[in-house]
Amino acid sequence: MPEEAVVAEGVPQMETAEKDLVMPEGLAAVLKARDRRDAKRRALLAENDGCILTVTLLMPGNVKTNNLSRAFLREYCSYLRKQLIGQGFGIVHEEALADSGGDAYFYAFTPATKPERLKHFAILMEEECEWARVLDLDLYVSAEEEMSRASLERPQRRCLICSESAHACSRSRRHDVLDLQEKVRSFQIEGLLQLVSERMQSAAIAAAVMEVLVTPKPGLVTSIDSGSHPDMDRFTYANSIAALAGYFSSAAICGLEEALERKEGLTSGSSDRAAELQRLGLRAERRMFAATEAVNTQKGFIYLSGITLAAAATLVLDPNLLATFEEVDEALIIKRWQDEISRWTLLVSQAPAATGNQASTDSRKIQDVSAEAEETTGESLNRLHGISGVRGEAASGLKSVFDLALPFYRALRRRSISKNDAAAITLLLLLAAVEDTTLIKRAGLQAAREIREEIAEFFTTMAQTAAVCPSELAWRSGGNERGLEYIDQVAEKALSPLCLDQIAEQRDSVISYIELWSDLFRQQGYSGGGAADLLAVTLLVLKLLLDI
Repeated sequence: MPEEAVVAEGVPQMETAEKDLVMPEGLAAVLKARDRRDAKRRALLAENDGCILTVTLLMPGNVKTNNLSRAFLREYCSYLRKQLIGQGFGIVHEEALADSGGDAYFYAFTPATKPERLKHFAILMEEECEWARVLDLDLYVSAEEEMSRASLERPQRRCLICSESAHACSRSRRHDVLDLQEKVRSFQIEGLLQLVSERMQSAAIAAAVMEVLVTPKPGLVTSIDSGSHPDMDRFTYANSIAALAGYFSSAAICGLEEALERKEGLTSGSSDRAAELQRLGLRAERRMFAATEAVNTQKGFIYLSGITLAAAATLVLDPNLLATFEEVDEALIIKRWQDEISRWTLLVSQAPAATGNQASTDSRKIQDVSAEAEETTGESLNRLHGISGVRGEAASGLKSVFDLALPFYRALRRRSISKNDAAAITLLLLLAAVEDTTLIKRAGLQAAREIREEIAEFFTTMAQTAAVCPSELAWRSGGNERGLEYIDQVAEKALSPLCLDQIAEQRDSVISYIELWSDLFRQQGYSGGGAADLLAVTLLVLKLLLDI
């Protein structure tokens, strides 16, 4: 699937039978919903020569779907699809039915698929986690024949509450429906927390690894050199990323738990979750410094990724975005995501350690490991020049990522530029578009802005008819400075079809041009660390959008 896809793997086009997610259903309505699922399954069997796997939820009582159950089922089926493909099962069609009488997913397989093997795998998935007991994965080999557990000499499923047969407890109505509903709800929450956190953790790890592998990157660690950083290399980053894996998962859980609390009307918990996210971030910094022997590899990415993941997880329960079976405009998702990033940034800035309360002293002591000078530089730049750095980027909803880097990278990929080269060129654009406090710290404000000006001129040049990529640098200290208003212009030029087309046509020359900057940065000791953090976040955002 191309990287610019809006609808994720595992989220097929949905049919919506009814809109009300919490309307109680009587027996007649539930039976009609079952008939609709049966009709859909029969139609798919008639249209395909292979077997059909259906996925439904156990929902005791007369409320058969709600925002939580729909978000859980949607997330699970995205996970299940990847598992099926990973085991070599050929999916030829997938479809979902949203119905207030009971939601369902359908997977149709190739005729070569062996039903026995698929059923064994379905049972494995039903028993993989305790919370998976609320899921039914049923396999049909014909309109009338369902492959049962008994046919494979596998035991019946256990009751959700006791260890007896689920069928026996259901027939005898041994347990109170309220107890069953609470058990189902707790399993859905447990499963959603695990699925979302694991998915987002994987996306963050992959994005961090991909950013390190990209080459060339002016002054930065790549797969082949250390740039302007003699104290670190790709192996240092490997240790750093491994140390941060748990943080990525915890940040996602923090966001999803806040969404669950808001769903229950507990809005006062937002500040507590923000303080928790801040504590998680500080702990992640300590783990990073411990893993790298006091080298600051990814402090900016820790901050940005934590807020990005928490904000993304917050949207999982939104019935207008992700807790739905209807296709949602990606632009709407991005708008809400940016709003959430801004909201989380504000909440974190108001947390005790950020406002000078009890945790402030400990926070400063933690940062003293190696980042105190960098923090002082950032604070000084903000006070003297209004340069807000990484926190300003987050407060804006990561405008430079969503409005510039992401569409630029995607446009290059659509023009058959490799992932590596598209990322390297995107980094160059970020160097022109943002005030990189790492570059300013190493080069000085004047030189940093002159570098940005020349890179901006490159994109302006490439947006002109019959443009030729520069073969040398014209940068010189003390050159003419246009001012910051050219940033909006360079964004417009860089995203123009002409600029993108000519960059694609002259890809080799453009990469050579970036290598000139890499040589200069290495000679001068310059580094674009802030732009690198934004590139990593861009790759993270891209991977998360692919999972929608």
